[in-house]
Amino acid sequence: MFHAECKYTSNGPHLIEVNARMGGGPVYATNLRTWNVCLVEETLFCAVGVPCRLDVPPEPKECVANSDVNALRSGILRDLKFLEPLRGREGVISVAPHVRVGDKVCGPSDGLPTWLVEIVVARPTPREALDFLFQLEKEVQALVSLS
Repeated sequence: MFHAECKYTSNGPHLIEVNARMGGGPVYATNLRTWNVCLVEETLFCAVGVPCRLDVPPEPKECVANSDVNALRSGILRDLKFLEPLRGREGVISVAPHVRVGDKVCGPSDGLPTWLVEIVVARPTPREALDFLFQLEKEVQALVSLS
């Protein structure tokens, strides 16, 4: 069990982290939904010496994509209307806002951007899942209201 993170910059990808741990956020649920693999069970089995006996399907059960949508500019968040296109939408697995009305958010020109919302989606193919996620990110960004 390990977790790795990279950040894509104007100079290309840069390694941020490699650790002997399960990934956070939607990583557990994504692996379970996509490959029928319970990372918690597998970690526990490994820790006590039980050999891995995964029942991984030949193709993904479901193709999942996720993103933490960043603020594009700084200001005070006026409302949460940007969540409206996500709620109850077919293919949207989960929506987890990271901000509240009245929060000060930071855009990339002023520092590390604030995460507005985590979106997790599912579609039949990886490309469809990613395209759907990008579409939702655009819809969200169009509705972010800052003062």
